[in-house]
Amino acid sequence: MKVNRIILFFILLLLQMATIEAQEFIPYKKVIDPGIDDPSKQWCYMAKSTTVIGMPFQSEEAGITQVTYDGSLYTTFAELGFFYGKNNTALMARQKTFYEGWMPIVQYDWKDNGVQYELETFASALDDGEVLNFVKIKMKNFSSGNQDVDFTSVVRACYPDNREGIVKGFSSDNVFEIRDGKVLRDGKLLYTFPAGAKNEAVNGVPYRKSFSGSDYNINEETAVALARYHFSMKSGEEKELVFKMPQVPVDTNQISVIRAIDQADYSFYRDRTISYWKEKVENKIRYEIPEKQFQDGLKASIVHLLLATRTIKGKKTVTDGLPYPNFFLTSSPEHLMACLMMGLNDYAKMIILNAVSYQQPNGRYADIALEHDNGTPPVAQGHIMYNLANYFFFTRDVSTMKEVYPSLQKAVDFIATEIAKNKYGLLPPAVPYDNEMIDGHYTTNNVWALLGIRSAVRIANELGNKKDADDWSALEQTYRKNIMKGIEVSVHADGYVPTGLYPFLTGKAARRGFDEYMTNADWENMLLAYPSELLSPDDPMVKGTLQHIRKEYAEGIMTYRHGLYLHQYITANMIEQYMVGGNTKQALIDFYHILLHCGSTYEGFENLVRPWTDRQVPSCPPPHAWASSKIAFTIRNFLVYEYGGKFGLEPEERNLYLFSVLSPAWVQPGKRLVIQEAPTEMGTVSARMDFKEGGATVTIRKNFQQQPGAIRIRIPYFKKLVRFTTDAGKSCVEDGCLVLSPDVRTVQIDWQDIPMRGVSEELLAAYRACTTFEGVDEKGCAILKEGKAFLLPAEKQNKEEILSFNLVLKNFLHEFDRRRVEKLKQGYEQYMIDIPSIR
Repeated sequence: MKVNRIILFFILLLLQMATIEAQEFIPYKKVIDPGIDDPSKQWCYMAKSTTVIGMPFQSEEAGITQVTYDGSLYTTFAELGFFYGKNNTALMARQKTFYEGWMPIVQYDWKDNGVQYELETFASALDDGEVLNFVKIKMKNFSSGNQDVDFTSVVRACYPDNREGIVKGFSSDNVFEIRDGKVLRDGKLLYTFPAGAKNEAVNGVPYRKSFSGSDYNINEETAVALARYHFSMKSGEEKELVFKMPQVPVDTNQISVIRAIDQADYSFYRDRTISYWKEKVENKIRYEIPEKQFQDGLKASIVHLLLATRTIKGKKTVTDGLPYPNFFLTSSPEHLMACLMMGLNDYAKMIILNAVSYQQPNGRYADIALEHDNGTPPVAQGHIMYNLANYFFFTRDVSTMKEVYPSLQKAVDFIATEIAKNKYGLLPPAVPYDNEMIDGHYTTNNVWALLGIRSAVRIANELGNKKDADDWSALEQTYRKNIMKGIEVSVHADGYVPTGLYPFLTGKAARRGFDEYMTNADWENMLLAYPSELLSPDDPMVKGTLQHIRKEYAEGIMTYRHGLYLHQYITANMIEQYMVGGNTKQALIDFYHILLHCGSTYEGFENLVRPWTDRQVPSCPPPHAWASSKIAFTIRNFLVYEYGGKFGLEPEERNLYLFSVLSPAWVQPGKRLVIQEAPTEMGTVSARMDFKEGGATVTIRKNFQQQPGAIRIRIPYFKKLVRFTTDAGKSCVEDGCLVLSPDVRTVQIDWQDIPMRGVSEELLAAYRACTTFEGVDEKGCAILKEGKAFLLPAEKQNKEEILSFNLVLKNFLHEFDRRRVEKLKQGYEQYMIDIPSIR
């Protein structure tokens, strides 16, 4: 293993994550040319996109296969790469896609010198459980004459760019052998290639016999064991090459496995893979949305979440994906809800059982992945209690809930004990473990814990444990008063509820080596209306908090470290507050920007992207599973969600919302929205909204175990209600919603258009109104430049526009290029995407 590279990798990672001593801040002065984007292909935000193929619950050792921006397959054991043409050009497959937009069969095509190339790769499990990666290269001469075609496959340890995980099994003493269409390293199969190749040990050196790494000074980047193909193809002629790469190298002594790999038919396993994922994701539960980015984004996000599962020491678990191969309790609510919304109840059960297994003797749910030697932050108490309630009410799995009920009792006791001895009546202060990065009483932890107690009360009532329900109800009232007092003392003049309640520490005082700009980051302190229902959505503190945080947006999403980095998925927290507050236009715009910041297979990233620069995710490549689950769950909530009654403590006020956030791109005559057999905490619901000229028809079928207080359908922000008729026993209009009794089956809605002019102008002005991170001062504080909304003369068109993903993308690219030109004038360097060479 190349020690220098490993050391460098960790140094860069630690610098990016600011987990070592703060060093002098160096401004980043690179910007990408948007010309990298091919408008004829699927949009991809990341300059160097990474996606994954594989199967759920692969072993910790096996990991997952990354398909990189250059079309290589990296397993952490080895990397399979490809080159084409006489000049040995590596692929630039950054705008690759999933099959049908969401299934993990990666596809990419390109043209060169009269030849159409198509790459397709996927992973499937053989009958013995071995996960095998398949790659097919299809070439077609579309020119009118003959063409010479060259294509080469290589294996290397690891190219050092946007690969996650240190390579295993590589050393300078490795012995490589090529025989019978197989490449072996130290007697283990790395990959197979089809007949007809000329083999080379390294580039330009014919293969004659086995060789060691030291024979050719091979390092991790060196392309070895080349299989070179040369074809003279007639006009219209096609060729196919199929390569196979086991996820874990297979010892040649495993004769049955080697034979199975040899016999594995590409078409058979491709069909098996398609059937597998359709059964997982396209079962009886269906969400139909007439916009590709929403429709494919939902399904692909579920795929990414399922591919983030692992089997670790014989135990199945969900992780946070490629950059974080651990189970984080704080991200589990969205993981759980994404599973429940798709009817993946076995996965949901796995999540709650794993979570309660982390409970400490004193009742605290310990988020081990976030624990530090300098303290034990009680960050996940409310998250897990909330999980238990959602699992119970969505599945009605009484036996499992009775099994975990003692854990719930201990969890409530922990909160009661801690707030009784705390001078503020709150959970104890936490160290800057992550996220908000403060030392003090986290707003987040306490708001979640209150939601957890409400969850416990509901479970106790449902199970008939009256004493617990009464005791916990009293605790909920006391604790809520304590939290509200803390908020009232801590709230800023503009209504902003900060990351901590009462005095708290930031910067170096909070965590050694951290400058001020690295700490006190908004994270979940805005979760005041949803899901906590601590405050009403129209409370001035909810609105003030949203407005305050929004000032530090960049590129249409939230930032981290006060504007230094983009943070894609926590933007969903803001969207939820807009959603329940009826500001559906802002919710929609923000979510379009979440989708805009995905890769071409809807892979989401976490952090470290510097706004308006190179669109690069260093040290932390996607897909990030928390991003995936938040994307899926937010889309679900736009179509159906539960809200009200203090998270159900007052059941008569607990309502079911249908079709709450609609896009003008969907509400067009002849289009429709469909939810079929969608699980909710009240039971299942199927609903359909068909759009017609001047209105819509809604049909609803449901199978409720518990009746909602009402079913609410929000009138879109771009429509004016004229009239409605319904078979509901009771109905009215309230706060922009049709409020319907639960017996409703049909609704006929007539509305008129509200002209939507200047949508592009709004988008551009919003980008420019945000503050920008300009560096760090001598005290370690962020230097922020206040934004000012403006429009250039050519931008003032005030025309009617339909808000859609494509319109948001168009304006984002316009603004990005405007800033790029400015930055280049200021001395910024044009960032170029490099690709591997065949050396």
